[in-house]
Parts: sequence; structure tokens; C-alpha cells
Amino acid sequence: MSAAGTPSVRATLLGDWPGTDPVSAAADQLDLLGAPHLPALPELPSRGPGSDATGRTAALLDGLAVDLQPHGWRLVPEPGLDHRRAVSALRTDGLALTDVAGESGVALEDLVLRVTGPASLAADLWLPGGERSLSDHGARRDVAQSLAAGLGEQVRALRCQTGAGRLTVVLEEPRAAAVLAGALPTASGYRTVRSLPRSEVRAAWTLVLQSVLDAGATGLVLAPGRQGADADWGWAQLALLASEALPPRASGAESRNAGPGLGAQTKDPLTALALPLAPLEGPGADPSRWEMVAGWMEAGRHVVVRLPTPEFPGVPETRGRAGASADRPYRGAAVGLARTWERMGLDPALLGHLILAAPGLSGGTRVQANRTLEGTVATAEELDRIRQDGGLS
Repeated sequence: MSAAGTPSVRATLLGDWPGTDPVSAAADQLDLLGAPHLPALPELPSRGPGSDATGRTAALLDGLAVDLQPHGWRLVPEPGLDHRRAVSALRTDGLALTDVAGESGVALEDLVLRVTGPASLAADLWLPGGERSLSDHGARRDVAQSLAAGLGEQVRALRCQTGAGRLTVVLEEPRAAAVLAGALPTASGYRTVRSLPRSEVRAAWTLVLQSVLDAGATGLVLAPGRQGADADWGWAQLALLASEALPPRASGAESRNAGPGLGAQTKDPLTALALPLAPLEGPGADPSRWEMVAGWMEAGRHVVVRLPTPEFPGVPETRGRAGASADRPYRGAAVGLARTWERMGLDPALLGHLILAAPGLSGGTRVQANRTLEGTVATAEELDRIRQDGGLS
């Protein structure tokens, strides 16, 4: 929170990290995303099976087990080596973060935990018979209930283990639109899995979100995606469904002043929608997305803006602080966002309801990932200075 009592712009990471060492990944996160920003539990898919997004989330399932087949993760009666490897990797990530924080004397004020949501998880898990679990109503129900119970336990364990004062859970739903549109192919590839009713998807999201709230989570972020879907389910429709699944905001100044990661200090948690950044005008413009952002802001909710993956042509592999680097990613993005804000007629104070998120970075080097995260933090801090100044003018 700023001195004026209004929320400030924060930075975080909604994505994976390069390398295989959870200790160095935790050190990078805590170094670059210190308070007031929001460090995340590192995700290291380069470690192999069990550290990918589906395996990592499947390791949380309560009462369900998985193994890894050539076509993906499969539900099985009993846990085997693949399942135990995924559970071990997730536990190691939490221990590494705790150890690094303890050795460096860092008190974890905030922590972000990102997992695959129930709709996308059901789409990516396979039944023993060879079809997606998404195709079976009972299997979908079991996956959602198991995830709700297991994720709740993970929230309790992480808060106890790390001492995090506030914990925000991100439900990543990259296949949400495809699930709702019936666009995912069956195992044979000749048909698609029947579309799920919006009421079922909403109920699954609500079930999982309520479970983590009951377990002590102080922030909830829904990140629906359009991977594999056509135009039938656009960002506006996904945002509406997300708003129905998230708990309602309390009325009054206490709710309006809630800052990112500060849900524990208010009557209700931080609730946010995550979506990719798009320009208001020019190539790739999406004015309707900005109208949706404006509606969320004015309703007292937050929006997590996912920044694009930068390119690093010919950049030397040397690390420096973003503020001193002429080639840092996202240079000029803060001013661009502020100008869009003014064009939309939004109050500059509402900029504090934005959280800027670096993208998945496992495809690059550690140096590039650090530079991207540095650029994200620098952009958030520049945008917050604009907020404090009351805008650009």
C-alpha cells in the first residue's frame, strides 16, 4: 500500500523459469520480486516429467493418482514412480524457497502459487481407456473435487512451511475456451469432446476457489485462455464467466482500498482476472478488452496484465539492474499503459489495481529470464510513479 492508502502497481511472474535448480530459481525470485512485489513458487519444467504444468498440478490431487504415458498424464488406481517424482519435485520447490528466504533473512510477505485449473486439467488428463477425462462426467467431477481438496492442503502446507503472510492462488485455465466451445479432439482425432456447459465450468472454478479460501489463501486469480478455440469464446465471455465464479467484492472503502496481496487485511480477498496485454489501437488492437478491464477496475477488482515474451537478438549475456540497462525489456510500456488509461477516461488512482506479470521464461537463458523480470519490475514501478503523480499530464 502507498502512503496515500491506495494500492500500488505490483509485479509478479505468471509462468515457468529456465534451468533445473530450484535454489537458484528461488534466489532469483526473492531478489527481483521483493516487497512490495509478488514472488511466485518457481516452476522448472526443464527438470523433466513431473515438473511440467499438468504433472505438477496432478501431484496435488487428493485420492487420485497419475502416471505418464506417451500421449500424456493418465489417471491410474495407484501412485507409481511418475506420481512420486511429481510430488517430490513440488515439495522440493517449497523447501528451496523456504531455505533461501531463511538464509537471506527475507520475510515472505507474499507468495503466488500457480496451478492448472480443473477444466484444463480434466482436458489434459487421460482415462485408463484412452480418452480424455474431460469426456466423462464422473471423471470431471472427481478431478475437480480432488484438486479442490489437494490444493487446499497445499495452501496450508505452503503458508506453514514458508511463513508467507499472504498467499495468492492463480488458477491457470489455458484450455477454458476450447473446453467451453467443444474444440478439443478425442483420442482418435476424428471427433471433438462435447462442449461443457458454462454452469459446470463455473461450478468447478467456484469449488476450487472456495477450498483455497477456506485453507487460508488471501488472493484469487483466474487466468482463462483461448488455446485451441475459435472466436465463439472471446475474452469478454471468459471474463464474464470468471466474474461469476470469483467471490463477490464487499462494498465500501475497505474493499476499494484492497491492494494486491492484501486480502488478509480486508473483509474479502484480492480477486483478479489475468489476461494478455493488447494495444488499444493499431496492429493487434482489442478495444473491447480494454473496456472489460475498465469494468473490472471500476467494480473494485484487480487485473493481472500478462506481458509478452521479449526477444533478445544479440544481447550480451551479462546481468545488470533494469534501471541502468538501455536494452531492458518493456521500455516505454509504462507510458503506453498510462496513455491508454487516459484514453479510456479511467481515474489514474485505479492504476494501483494493475498487476504486471512476466510471462513463462523457460525457453530462454537464466540471464534473459532475470532481465525480463527486472524489466517487469521497472515497468511496474514507473507506472506506479505515474499513478502517484496523478497521470501523465
